[in-house]
Amino acid sequence: MATIDKMVGKEGVIYKARIRISGYPTQIKHFKKITEAKAWVLQVETSIHKGEFVSVLKTAKTKTLGDVIQRYKSDILPHKALSTQRVEQSYIKYWDSQFGNYALTYLTPELIEKKLKELREKGDTRSKIKDAEKTAPPKPMAKQTMKHYRDHLEKFLNHAHQWGWMGANPVNKVQRVIKLNNARVRYLSDKEREKLLKACQQSLNPQLYPMVIFALSTGARLGEIMNLGLDDVDLKKQKAILRETKNGETRVIPIVGHLNKILNQQITYALSHYNDNHVGKMFLFPRSDGLAAMDMRSSWRTARKTAGLHDFRFHDLRHSAASYLAMNGATLLEIAAVLGHKTLDMVKRYSHLSESHTAGIVSKMNNKIFK
Repeated sequence: MATIDKMVGKEGVIYKARIRISGYPTQIKHFKKITEAKAWVLQVETSIHKGEFVSVLKTAKTKTLGDVIQRYKSDILPHKALSTQRVEQSYIKYWDSQFGNYALTYLTPELIEKKLKELREKGDTRSKIKDAEKTAPPKPMAKQTMKHYRDHLEKFLNHAHQWGWMGANPVNKVQRVIKLNNARVRYLSDKEREKLLKACQQSLNPQLYPMVIFALSTGARLGEIMNLGLDDVDLKKQKAILRETKNGETRVIPIVGHLNKILNQQITYALSHYNDNHVGKMFLFPRSDGLAAMDMRSSWRTARKTAGLHDFRFHDLRHSAASYLAMNGATLLEIAAVLGHKTLDMVKRYSHLSESHTAGIVSKMNNKIFK
């Protein structure tokens, strides 16, 4: 049977709907409107009598989060960009280690909140700095990181719900991490750019300079550059094809000016790593054995230190390219096209850099029509 109780509290009137049926766990939910409570009761009772509700309950008792993750890895993950797959592996590994053996019916909001609290308090263990006697305490876990952990678990369980393995997603009742400001715009000044390029030219890694020039000239991500094959670059047509992008869509970028000349030399260097018997992909920036892309992390850190750059990541070369485009008159739509963004939201951070250009256009228009 079902009952709906009217409750008056500090937040006003709330209707508590309760469904009791022999052989089923009691179902309780709160509503602000009695019409919503009645609709929910009708829906749940109908599902129970049809056998749909009990089916979900039985499945939730036999399926574990580990089962969900395994199906997600086989059915969902392979269809995402390789860069996204690499990023998601850390979240998959964490939740599998924490809840992999839990039946879905035992994953409650309280349990999930407890685990997220432990994760937050543990902090970023990668930031530990060891000295002779003690270890510095880890930095607090960043809000952005906490958001990714929570939202990935929600994503896994949403799929479990779609597959008919469980009822309501318990993560929906766990508070979201919202209103994060990730609009970082760190770009190289003229002097910084000059120092960095000089340091890259002096690097013991001969591929670092052309790779940095590529990033500055095109705004391509590091992963996109690393995955480029020799067949993806056509210097005569002045273009390169990025096949493994963050959003999973192929993107064509122009290879012009200084970059075109530099890549001509880089291609010759890359070809020296391969012979006629090579089978498989031929990377534009190859490792010494030619079997994978090179690892530039060490040489990049050295060049950055030599140039005296602070608070600057390789990804900021992408921000630099976008900023230079904005300062040279490119519209937000044009910048989005170059960077491979589907919407303008991600490039609005560069709008202030093009204000002087916009003012010039308006001034030119006024001088022409108001003579």
